[in-house]
Amino acid sequence: MRLIDSHAHINDAAFDADRAAVINRAFDAGLSHIIEIGCEENEWQPALDLAAAYPEKIYCALGLHPIRAKDFKEDFPARLKTLLAAPAARAVGEAGLDYAYLESSPKEIQHYVFEVMLKLAAEVQKPIVLHCRKATAENDYSAYDDMFALLKNANCAGGIMHCFSGRWQDAVKALDMGFLLGVTGIVGYKRNANLRETFKKAGLKNLVVETDCPYLPPQSKRGKRNEPANIPEIAADLAAAVGETLAKTADITTQNTMRVFKLD
Repeated sequence: MRLIDSHAHINDAAFDADRAAVINRAFDAGLSHIIEIGCEENEWQPALDLAAAYPEKIYCALGLHPIRAKDFKEDFPARLKTLLAAPAARAVGEAGLDYAYLESSPKEIQHYVFEVMLKLAAEVQKPIVLHCRKATAENDYSAYDDMFALLKNANCAGGIMHCFSGRWQDAVKALDMGFLLGVTGIVGYKRNANLRETFKKAGLKNLVVETDCPYLPPQSKRGKRNEPANIPEIAADLAAAVGETLAKTADITTQNTMRVFKLD
């Protein structure tokens, strides 16, 4: 049984003390690959360096997180285009909209940077890893509405809507646009019955598993640092949610991840 962590932040400072051990635990737990996300300027080269240290095991995506949109510089697209030419760089991202942090990165700046990232993904012909977080108000899903409006005019080659936590109608729009849905440890949280139902309706053919480590640990490890070795538990929680075996869940989500990132 093979599994892939389709979205990790192993270069985060949370792993400075034991990064190599964390990576070894992941592969010992049955993971075949990890996708490292470099989503701000000081993470781009470290993401490539990490992939170089684990050839054909760790790959990466490079972009600018919406919370960091305020840090955008006009030379970023050209620099990213050069870095994305590396064989280990398989996607642009993460990029998107985050309306829970508008004070640090205003909406108009987020929109501008997201459009730049979409254009870049089209130019380099790589998939994009999307980040979309709703506003803190309970029923304010305008971030999703705005994202889909911007995606409608983009010419990108699909990708993953990472850490999906939207409504069923948001899932439908994402799937119709050719995006897979990223399933994190929150799939097992007791309060997320609606999200589990959304994943069940979407079906395994449209899902990938991820940790988003060091954040969002699975239910049994709430309050602890998340890491790629927890992917089997996340996959097991997803299997229970969709009513399939762990083996089938692992097989299909792995195939999905390999296809979107063009892994051998």
